[in-house]
Amino acid sequence: MTSIKRLLVCGGTGFLGRKICETAVAHGLQVTSLSRSGSGAFKGPLPLWAEKVKFERFDIMQASPSDIRPLTDWADAVVYSLGILLESNYYKTFVSSSNPFEGASRVIQKWNRNPLKHGIEDQVTYENMNRDLAIKVANEASKSDGVKPFVYISAAGGLPLIPRAYFKTKEQAEMAIGQMPGLRGIFLRPGFMFDPSRPMTMYMALGLKTVGSVNSLLGGNAPLISHKAMKPITTSVVAAAAVQALADENVSGVIDRESLMKLATEASRMEASRMEESRTT
Repeated sequence: MTSIKRLLVCGGTGFLGRKICETAVAHGLQVTSLSRSGSGAFKGPLPLWAEKVKFERFDIMQASPSDIRPLTDWADAVVYSLGILLESNYYKTFVSSSNPFEGASRVIQKWNRNPLKHGIEDQVTYENMNRDLAIKVANEASKSDGVKPFVYISAAGGLPLIPRAYFKTKEQAEMAIGQMPGLRGIFLRPGFMFDPSRPMTMYMALGLKTVGSVNSLLGGNAPLISHKAMKPITTSVVAAAAVQALADENVSGVIDRESLMKLATEASRMEASRMEESRTT
């Protein structure tokens, strides 16, 4: 096991990034989150765990390498959890809704608004968000002394309407980061993730599981949807696996769903052991 004390999370206020920050704090790590919104991404008072995170307002897209380098030098490990599933912002609008009907209504309203008022969220591409920015951060992290763990949240499986470019740019980022000396590249491929904080993702996960059950009854030949995509996974499992992978110097390369589950289980076991030790001392 390595001694990881300081963690830099790129996208720490996002869907998965928040859970990674929360999990890292629970494991006693000092956490800095980089995002354009900083702590302003939270509505209302900060959760107790978030009060222990340093939220930096930081636009990685606009930042220069010299802006990023001090942050990666500070960290013992880096997680890159930024990314987009669709190049428009409609998917984000949909999944942030409380139910499918509200989601559809919000997307229609957004579709009908003045296109001249679209913000930066509608202008990002797979190439710059999923690939180029990750490589930009990884390149600076690779210049630090020693070998630095670097977790990249990749993807597994196929879903209808998701362009091939989404998966291609993830694969390109994996390849580039994996070849960088000075980094222990860890590429998590979780498939579809869901979380109770986003009710819409719960509906979607249930739908995928239902398709998976029907697919099994029909011989496992469902069109358009891969077998991996029909096994949704919670953000808490992915976050636990990420933190455990950073700490274990024997973990590197591509981590599939099965390996993710094992890492999360190990993280839970170690956390329970730490809690037991704290009660007896």
